[in-house]
Amino acid sequence: MNASHYYNILGLPESAGIREIKNAFRRKAKAYHPDINKDEGAHEKFVDINEAYTYLMNLQQGGATGAVADAERDEYYRQWVHHERERARRRAAKRAKMRYEEFRRSSIYRTTSMLSHMLDIFLLALGMFIIIAAAVGLYNQGLYIEDNGDEVLNITGIVADIIITMAGILFISISWSNIKSYRKRSGKNYRKTR
Repeated sequence: MNASHYYNILGLPESAGIREIKNAFRRKAKAYHPDINKDEGAHEKFVDINEAYTYLMNLQQGGATGAVADAERDEYYRQWVHHERERARRRAAKRAKMRYEEFRRSSIYRTTSMLSHMLDIFLLALGMFIIIAAAVGLYNQGLYIEDNGDEVLNITGIVADIIITMAGILFISISWSNIKSYRKRSGKNYRKTR
């Protein structure tokens, strides 16, 4: 087994960054938490997911940003196995014994959820900015341009503004649906704690 094994557990390419690791962890942890998934191997899979998350986050935060050299990653993996693997597995086994709702209130789940929510808010604002910038650009540029004394339709500018606007709408729709689902989950948790 080598370091790429942990990326495979979370279903990620080896080029995955911190955000992708956190999102994959949340999805997999929810799918395999023994309180939700009653399959025979769910407990062990949940432990493996937590172990992979801990390893990959340590690797990402301990190494340089971007790709880590293979030799460096292999050495890190050997140190990991020697010092940290059993400790991570004990923590993961403890989390697996929690009820799912208790696990969702744990710091690891709340932190990944909060960071994801903050990124969604940023993407929502970015999408709005893109749409406003496209509208202002089209207004300043105009629908027609002068070409050899004739006014012709500014097709290039219009097509560019449409594509940019579609990108903004895509950012807004994806981030808005994520924000709504986050608020829905948060509302349920708030009502349960009252």
